[in-house]
Amino acid sequence: MRRFITLIMICFGVLGTMRAQDEAANVDTRPMWGIKATFDFNIPGNWHNDGSSIKMFDHGYGATLGAVCNIYLGHGFYFEPGLSFFYDSYAYNDLIIPNEDTVVESPSIFKVGLRVPLAAGYAFDITENLSMVVFTGPELSYAFAGKIRLPNDGNWDEFDDSLFGRNGQRRVDLAWKFGFGVPFSDSWLLSIDAAVGVTDLMPGPTSFRDNRVGVSVTRYF
Repeated sequence: MRRFITLIMICFGVLGTMRAQDEAANVDTRPMWGIKATFDFNIPGNWHNDGSSIKMFDHGYGATLGAVCNIYLGHGFYFEPGLSFFYDSYAYNDLIIPNEDTVVESPSIFKVGLRVPLAAGYAFDITENLSMVVFTGPELSYAFAGKIRLPNDGNWDEFDDSLFGRNGQRRVDLAWKFGFGVPFSDSWLLSIDAAVGVTDLMPGPTSFRDNRVGVSVTRYF
């Protein structure tokens, strides 16, 4: 425990020294708030059970919109937490759901919720007129709504269309993100990132993880 506390104190000391050096060089070290919009390409993983792999879902699309706070740490390093509202959608692969009125093939599903990304990054110059940032970190998601889309003209009273519940997916998801971005002007950032699912979203013997690739635009103030 003492070693951990000592390591934390050393890290804070190094960061404080780097900030002091940047402030002495007239580098703007004030935190920046921003609005971030993302187009998501959802790539759900396969279901795994007893060594077998089943492609249960096709890819889909979604969107994320939220706010970030870019905290400069010194010498190009930064920490950027955020809070976002997300909408994800993809479809079952060759799944047929029948009832007495109709048959649904490959129904789509959607999830809506909140995400909290915690990104650590580094900004550097490639040329005099071109800069780049690289970043990585965890992202926690909570889905407060999610359903399987079924047509309104069928009798689905005996079918549970909820995506969650005892036999459904977990609402809480942890992913690890990594990506890169290119600033343009002093206030805009175009970035691409990938989120690799860490949490097993299926309780029981079957395992399943969600993955995404996102293209984002961030406006800083």
